[in-house]
Amino acid sequence: MSTPTVLYLLVRILHVLLAAVWVGLIAFIALFLLPALKDTGPGGGAVLTALVRRRLTAMTAALGGVAVLSGLWLYWRFTGGFDPALAGSMPARVFGTGGLAGIIAVILDGALVSRNLKKLAGGAAPMEIAAARARAATFATVVLVLQIIALACMAAAVYV
Repeated sequence: MSTPTVLYLLVRILHVLLAAVWVGLIAFIALFLLPALKDTGPGGGAVLTALVRRRLTAMTAALGGVAVLSGLWLYWRFTGGFDPALAGSMPARVFGTGGLAGIIAVILDGALVSRNLKKLAGGAAPMEIAAARARAATFATVVLVLQIIALACMAAAVYV
């Protein structure tokens, strides 16, 4: 097997694994952590503070960032260096749609979800806590939907 093929396979494996962990982590945050924090009230803040101290927000940013960067490289390779003739094919457009969803997801994750989780862990005022929790919950759900769109596009692109 040639070196470029091995490199391609390693980057693709890295991309899929990191994206899977990132989707799972955001699903946990959106579907379990934030609703549990809402149910437990002020007592849940200690758990979130411990998770942020253990770099939960940095982990989501790193997973999403490297998944997106590796996806951009894979797209570049798939389209022969962003050649318009290849980029206009249906599989490339579907991959591109998924990639765009992933890029938007990583931006929203870092700018809105992680920032609001840090506010919750930082001991903000009670009125700020409720607003930050609501924003984090809303945008974690949006990020999860975008990730699902990206995942569906990546899974289907080679078949369209």
